[in-house]
Amino acid sequence: MGFMGLMQFSPTPARILGQATEITDDAWNSINGLITAAIERLPYILAGVLVLGVFYTLARLSKGIFWLTTRHTKLDQRLRILFSRLIAVFLLVLGIFTALSIIVPSFSFGNIIAGFGLTSVIIGFATKDIINNLLSGVMILWHKPFNIGDYLFIGNHQGKVEYIGVRATSLRKDDGETILIPNGEMYSGALTVRGAGARRRMNLKIAVGYDSDVSIAKKCIEEALKGSSDVLSEPKPNIFVTDLTVDGVLITVNFWIDTDKHRPIVAYDQAVSVMLKHLEDAKIALFPDRENESDTHPRRNASSAG
Repeated sequence: MGFMGLMQFSPTPARILGQATEITDDAWNSINGLITAAIERLPYILAGVLVLGVFYTLARLSKGIFWLTTRHTKLDQRLRILFSRLIAVFLLVLGIFTALSIIVPSFSFGNIIAGFGLTSVIIGFATKDIINNLLSGVMILWHKPFNIGDYLFIGNHQGKVEYIGVRATSLRKDDGETILIPNGEMYSGALTVRGAGARRRMNLKIAVGYDSDVSIAKKCIEEALKGSSDVLSEPKPNIFVTDLTVDGVLITVNFWIDTDKHRPIVAYDQAVSVMLKHLEDAKIALFPDRENESDTHPRRNASSAG
């Protein structure tokens, strides 16, 4: 291609100016179209804002009305707060969708629901643990299987209930540490509940030989518990023969302590030590129960009491 060919296809100032003018005209036409459309939709926008304001006011009013009407009911305060907020959020979201349907005529709830189909499945899998703990917390606060101050045993954990939240429950262990357990585990797992209060029942199993006098053994245990400063006199300790094993007679002992004054493991150790001393002085032979060795041997059982 020669020099003349290059001059023919090279842009000239007039051509550049024409293209710039065309682009500017298109931009202004687009802006004018947007302004015109906004002015035409202005009544609908104002109506949508007004509707949203009405729903916002209804949400605030419904929250206050629910709070007042449930004031004298037995509904837990945390559930009252949760339900009142859910009602307010539901009305506010409904108001947003209604306002959008007024401002944008092509907007519809059906499209939103269809669009949320796959998204809701993904969100459900991602938040299933959170939702499970939340619903379990609501059920716990609704049915109240345990209360603040109760002593719970769940799995390998035990402690006094200090706080019941919507998501998790806080237990204070005997060593002073706090453990936070998700409500999903609290509601679906097996729970052992001891009533609220400072008193706690301690359990002990002792196997004495058949050659020993059981009545003397029970008397020694009774005297030992009476002499233990950590053991409560009321309720009175229970001392019963509960089984006959290949090793000897199985005696089950129940006694109570005050957890506000004594740590359970310390009180258990003190009571068992005094008990063993009395039995040793009375020449009572002790044997472990091989079938329930971890439960019946006093020294092993003491390690699991706290």
